[in-house]
Amino acid sequence: MVYICEFEFYRSTSGNVVADPLSLDMEGTFGDDLADAVESAFDWLSGVVDDALIEGRGMPPETFGHEPRHGGRVIAIGVSRELGDIPAMTAADAARTLGISRARVSQLISSGKLDSWRDGTKRMVSRASVEARLEYQDV
Repeated sequence: MVYICEFEFYRSTSGNVVADPLSLDMEGTFGDDLADAVESAFDWLSGVVDDALIEGRGMPPETFGHEPRHGGRVIAIGVSRELGDIPAMTAADAARTLGISRARVSQLISSGKLDSWRDGTKRMVSRASVEARLEYQDV
């Protein structure tokens, strides 16, 4: 899946370069300079697309031709993502990594604390959500 989103890049009062997604009703990201903000926008959009893929929902329709709202510069950022591109592990591997039972992994998935999806007969869990649980020790 290829998704393209136009961002407005402009300098904030604090000196950062803001990357405001123009076709999504969401808060964007920022960077130290334009190059850093473009990289942040790419990472941000990749995360938004990953979430949509994991949750099985579509992205809003792409719209183009936006005018700057803050006197900045409009740049289109594109990402190509498929569910298989998301770093993941099986639910059994997630249980071993977290040092918990598979039943507890199922509870964490049900409560939204681990991101998961089905790949055939396997339950896959995003590596990022497992790493977040390890970091916060919220297992």
